[in-house]
Amino acid sequence: MVLKIQPIGEREFELYALSLPRGPNFERHVFHSAWKSPRSEAVGVVLIDPEQRTFRALVMRRRVDHRFAVTHQTDSASSPDEAAAVVAEAMRPEDPLEALPPGEKRRPKLFAAGKKRVSEQLRILTGTVSHIPALMTIGEVYLAMPNPDDNFVPDFQTENFDSRLWELYLLACFREQGVMVTQAYPSPDFYIERDGHACWVEAVTANPQDRSAYDITVPVHAPEDLAERLLGAPAARFAKTLRSKLQREYEKQPHVQGQPFALAIADFHAPSSMVWSREALPCYLYGVYPRVSEGPDGRRGAMESVQTLRGKQQIPTGLFRDPAMAHVSTVIFSNAATFSKFNRMGLLAGWQPKGLTMVRDGILFDRTPGALDPKPFRFDVLSDEYASLWPAGEAWCQELDVFHNPQATHPMNFDLLPGATHWFEQDGDIECSTIWEWSVLSSVTHLKVDK
Repeated sequence: MVLKIQPIGEREFELYALSLPRGPNFERHVFHSAWKSPRSEAVGVVLIDPEQRTFRALVMRRRVDHRFAVTHQTDSASSPDEAAAVVAEAMRPEDPLEALPPGEKRRPKLFAAGKKRVSEQLRILTGTVSHIPALMTIGEVYLAMPNPDDNFVPDFQTENFDSRLWELYLLACFREQGVMVTQAYPSPDFYIERDGHACWVEAVTANPQDRSAYDITVPVHAPEDLAERLLGAPAARFAKTLRSKLQREYEKQPHVQGQPFALAIADFHAPSSMVWSREALPCYLYGVYPRVSEGPDGRRGAMESVQTLRGKQQIPTGLFRDPAMAHVSTVIFSNAATFSKFNRMGLLAGWQPKGLTMVRDGILFDRTPGALDPKPFRFDVLSDEYASLWPAGEAWCQELDVFHNPQATHPMNFDLLPGATHWFEQDGDIECSTIWEWSVLSSVTHLKVDK
């Protein structure tokens, strides 16, 4: 029997291409067409340089551990048809999987049941039709990781599911932006490099104090009092998590010394807390509290300096005001390391179970001069209206925030993560810089499966 290859869209190819050292980024060349074998054992793409009218053919095949390896590439094709013919021949869909390089151990399967009791998150991911897009996407991103540690799979399957999902999200964000990601040392988690700029990144999550009382199916709503939401328990959880992680003194490790270093934090301290806790982090980092006042010219926003967080412990604010923390270049944050994000990205890639629809609603950062309130939105994820919010549709890094330490001894260059929203201090104010016209501040994705 002759196995035939089938065409795939750019979004699906881009997920497979996260396995490439710099992700789906090919300098001047852009996507033209792509194919996969019936069971995705091989993927091939034709890329075109619009200015030079040159064509590149690239083929990736699965190894026996299901990771992709580049097995063929050429820039010598004179036309798209010739490049497509090269791809079709090089994909070899009937051949066995590629062997592992000598001395490299086989990567364990992410979803193979272990001996321990699996988490509720994993049960939802592997046991519901509505989460098949996320299941497929998470599997591909895991296979794209350069060198996950030996505890990655058991952690993902049990009590540290959230922490490992955060690492997968970060990898996808980094690679999407053309960042080289390596994991050559046990810690920090990632070394990232782009265009001569580099940084060490350690991932950490704000976790619940009592996991036995943590029920992911019951959302916890934001405190009604704004000061409590920004300076209360959520900010305290960020503070304790960051301070605890910094006690490990990553900056003193020989391979880290004298280089930019970042902590990347995500919030899982309560079910759905990531939807509303985002603003508490910069309040803690910079020691500020936003206020809105009414004046002759209308409403006006301003930052008020604060010294401590709310609560009996009186935790000092302003991690970035502490000279002892000058080795922390930035704190990276996102509220998108969620089932919803992986589910949407999988759906956009074409993995859509029959009858499944997704609707995302939330609030957008309104960049209109003088605007103080966010702009609500609600769109079907597959609609043209949703896609038109961004030049190429939804991306991994659109919810990625980078908070820069104004006292950093070794600052992280903004160009290292060009797709992130960068926050920095300027003339006493906290400013932001981003390539996106619309930034999602928080959202909820509603799933429906019609039978």
